[in-house]
Amino acid sequence: MLTFDPKHVEKYGLKEAIILNKIIFYVLLNEKEKRNLRKGRYWTFNSREGWRETFGIFSYDQVWRSLKNLEKKGALVSDSFNRKAYDRTRWYSLSDSTAKEAKSSEYWQKAIRNSAISNRKNAKPIPYNKEIIKITPY
Repeated sequence: MLTFDPKHVEKYGLKEAIILNKIIFYVLLNEKEKRNLRKGRYWTFNSREGWRETFGIFSYDQVWRSLKNLEKKGALVSDSFNRKAYDRTRWYSLSDSTAKEAKSSEYWQKAIRNSAISNRKNAKPIPYNKEIIKITPY
């Protein structure tokens, strides 16, 4: 089910509001479970393809433009906390103003408290692996 805050639609646009809603949920859930704390913020991450699959109604380019727009408009911040340079997994967190708004929302407090995902496995970015992959060219 796609949900969004009508105020976010006015401020950021419909696609951005839907994506922001999901990221707020993941970040607040990670905070509840004390997971992915970096630089004083809680983060969520996904690969490019993973984000596209999460928001299957949008094309790959629509998802990336929306994430960039949310960063430009100050709703999200992004970083990379990956061990390997080739790991292009992007990490997203809420800006200070978005986090303050979400944490003071009765809707989000209830959603996180009643979350059924709270016992999910800890996902990891691409693991550190010392083995070199050898592929024979065609």
